[in-house]
Amino acid sequence: MTRHRRYPRLMALLVTVTVLSVPCSLTAFQYPSLTISSGTTTGSYYAAASAIAKVFNPSSGRNGVRLATVASPGSVANIDQVADGKAAFGIAETELLRRATQGIRPWEGKARSGLRAVLGLYVESVTVVAAVDSGIKRVSDLKGKRLNIGAPGSIDNTYARAFLQMSGLNPGEVVTSQHSTAIAPELLQKGDIDAYLCIIGHPNLTVLEASAGKRKVTLISLDDALIQQVVSHNPLLMAVAIPTNFYPNVEVSGKVPTIGLRAVLFTSADQPEANVYAVVREVISNFDLFRRQHPILQDLSPRDAARVAVIPLHPGALRYFKEAGLVP
Repeated sequence: MTRHRRYPRLMALLVTVTVLSVPCSLTAFQYPSLTISSGTTTGSYYAAASAIAKVFNPSSGRNGVRLATVASPGSVANIDQVADGKAAFGIAETELLRRATQGIRPWEGKARSGLRAVLGLYVESVTVVAAVDSGIKRVSDLKGKRLNIGAPGSIDNTYARAFLQMSGLNPGEVVTSQHSTAIAPELLQKGDIDAYLCIIGHPNLTVLEASAGKRKVTLISLDDALIQQVVSHNPLLMAVAIPTNFYPNVEVSGKVPTIGLRAVLFTSADQPEANVYAVVREVISNFDLFRRQHPILQDLSPRDAARVAVIPLHPGALRYFKEAGLVP
């Protein structure tokens, strides 16, 4: 499949992400950069990080620093980059932040206790994109099929085994591959895989691209019983629905029920309070502008941004949220 074929909606979002990644002004480069470790350049993490940087960087003169978005393999890498002092900020899902602070796989024996929350972001959805001709209509149909579960270090890959087991499948019954979700649409269209699992915000380029080829694709709904079982055992997970109106070429209509979890901008306890306070102040005080940067941010509220229970708020974030009356 040609990755840059004409497709208006896809190109519109590509332009959005490209624009967001361009510095607002050359003068910003005279200030030190604080990096945000995000995700692949076609993913929602990169778009969200770029949106934060775009809103923040016009104030670089006042704050004395600028933000720079850096691509990465995903959440696991972001957590390690921040914990090891190689990035100032990162984005990860609440479930992986919980695992990291508690020393649970893949952080056995090396718990990351120094992580601190900055901003709650959008909700990500467990998304299974399948080729129609594969015959996959429900998660149980993945048995014996070729499923891409994302690159090591991504939330997709880390969560895939648990997801399959919760769905009643032995992971050994599914033929898995570990390619980056960024190339999964191409693999699906070439016939190299039957489906792929990703945990993403919607709308997302990966679904748009997967549905732009000749091979028809669909999104797989999760059974209500499975959703309720999962969310009742983990307060970080929630029942959500994937809107399909952004994906006119996907062979499903209405909303697709699934599981969701919130993405979080985080930092380390060692990050200076002034820097974190400035980031939160610029985003919250320009919140309408921030939400307009990408459709995944449109449903986010300032109170959502302030309420992140999985790890403690950084003192700089807490100070601003208290001043704004968003937390007690």
